[in-house]
Amino acid sequence: MSIDLENIIKVTVSGLRGGEEAAVIALITACGLPAEDLTPQKLRHFVIARKGDHPVGTAGLEILGRQSLLRSLAVSEAYRGREIAAKLVTAAERYALSLGIDTLYLLTVTAERLFVGMGYTRIDRSAAPPEIRATEEFKCLCPEHSVCMKKQLSKPICR
Repeated sequence: MSIDLENIIKVTVSGLRGGEEAAVIALITACGLPAEDLTPQKLRHFVIARKGDHPVGTAGLEILGRQSLLRSLAVSEAYRGREIAAKLVTAAERYALSLGIDTLYLLTVTAERLFVGMGYTRIDRSAAPPEIRATEEFKCLCPEHSVCMKKQLSKPICR
C-alpha cells in the first residue's frame, strides 16, 4: 500500500520563519519578480505558504503608515492552480488589518484578474499616494506597463 504524502501534508500559511530568507528570495526570483530591494526588515512583513517545511508561495507588505504596498505575490509553478495565491493575499490582508493598515496598493503584470476577484480596483499609477510611488518597486523595479490596483480594507463585523 502506497501513501500519497502530497494529499496528506497540506499547505499552511504563516509568517516568515528564521532562516527562510534565502529560500523566499529564491522563490520570488524564480517566479520572475524583483527581489533586489528585499531586506531582512522588509521580509519580516511577508507571509509564507509551506508544504511541510518547504516554502511554495509568498506575499509581502511594504508598510507605509496606514497604507501598504502588497508585493511579491509568488507561488511555485508546481503549486499553482490550488488557490494558494488567494490564501496568501487573504493572510496578508488580515495581517495588514492587525497592524492598523486600511489601504493596500499593488502593481501587477499577470494577476489583475485574481486581484479583481478579491476586491481590488484598477487605478492610474499617478493616483497612488506619494509614499507608495516612492517605493523602489514602484519607481524602478516594476515595469511602467504594470497595472496599479487598490483595495480599501475593512474590519470584519463581529456579531
